[in-house]
Amino acid sequence: MLIRATGLASADGLCQVMCERTRDNGNGPGTNAMVVYLSPFEACIDAAWHALAPDRYEVMAASAFTPDELLIYQPERLPYCLHVAWGAHDGQLVVRRDGGLLRLSSAHSAVISPLIDAIHLRIELPVLECHERLWEQAGLFAHAESHARMLAASDVERHRQALQAIRRIPGTARPGQPVNQVALYDVESAQWHFVALKLFEGIIQEPRSGR
Repeated sequence: MLIRATGLASADGLCQVMCERTRDNGNGPGTNAMVVYLSPFEACIDAAWHALAPDRYEVMAASAFTPDELLIYQPERLPYCLHVAWGAHDGQLVVRRDGGLLRLSSAHSAVISPLIDAIHLRIELPVLECHERLWEQAGLFAHAESHARMLAASDVERHRQALQAIRRIPGTARPGQPVNQVALYDVESAQWHFVALKLFEGIIQEPRSGR
């Protein structure tokens, strides 16, 4: 899933999607990578935090998005970040200097070529397994059922629930605070849950299918 602005064009008339600034391996300025979400609700939380009204954004399947505008300046690759969770410090969500919530995500790049008909955004099975284990570590074993309900919910209902999630944030940590927890929001209990970053790192290092 991704977030695309509606009724709001950039100065040069191009589309706008939620992006993450990624670092360049050569310590250069980096690039804007399209943010991709496994859950439409996580996307709605991101949009709600940025104070986007429900009529100003659309959460859509990545497969339904035509990224032609994004490829004008990067014709050989499409950078994207897979959102996993939110960064937190001692029970408070970390806010970045630009005002956004700090995302924990993995950076990827899709190959662009005139020889292929589609752009493949690959999400490997080990990544999905790590995501599932993370929710289990938070004690949220019914996450799959909650996810299914959010998939079936209307855009208005998802936005309403996302606003509630924002209101339920226990606090925010100032920019620069070290991330020592991973934050997840449970729709059923309307509560934020926190997992120690070290536990999450341990999940990532566990042997997984397909490795």
